Amino acid sequence: MLKRPPKPTRPRAAQQGVVLFIALIVLVMMALATAAMMRSASTSTLVSGNLAFQQSAIGSSDQGIERAVIWLENNNGQTSSTTATTCTDGSATSVLACDQAAQGYLATRTDPSSSQTWADLWTQLKAAGATPGSLSTDAAGNTSTYLIQRMCSATGDAETGTCAVPPSSTECGQSHNVNGQSTSCTSQVYYRITVRTEGPRNTVSFTQAMVAL
Repeated sequence: MLKRPPKPTRPRAAQQGVVLFIALIVLVMMALATAAMMRSASTSTLVSGNLAFQQSAIGSSDQGIERAVIWLENNNGQTSSTTATTCTDGSATSVLACDQAAQGYLATRTDPSSSQTWADLWTQLKAAGATPGSLSTDAAGNTSTYLIQRMCSATGDAETGTCAVPPSSTECGQSHNVNGQSTSCTSQVYYRITVRTEGPRNTVSFTQAMVAL
């Protein structure tokens, strides 16, 4: 019986490792993409958290404004008060006619210069002796302090003309009822309330309100 001669064996080609090299490149790219996605998600979460803290600080500032308004209402037209000292100016008929620095009240306005921010002005007023009124830290961890400035160019009674703001023409000299009688026209004094709120993650917020009495 004839036997077939064995087939000649071919030398096995050396493997070049191309597939392994490509697989490694793909894995590195996937790892980089995953890291980028995680960083993006972390940044978005951080930004959202900071915005939430900022909104919380602004909400707490409203309480500071309310506290300042209550202080103004309690002292408006008062020659003496348990929360203010009597003005030494003989012409002053109200404790609001002079500075009440210990209560965070200034009888004259000070605006930031062109090179100042409100934070700079706040520091300046404190350095000059004003002690901001303060509220207790709320449940969100925010602490609010406030300063009140009367929108006047000088201390003294508002009736001296340094700060009394006359009502607009639309408020006077017009009939407002069936009898044709016009409403009384009285000047008002404006007060600027600035509230500074500190919260978690070094959050600092400035809020202002203008009130008239």
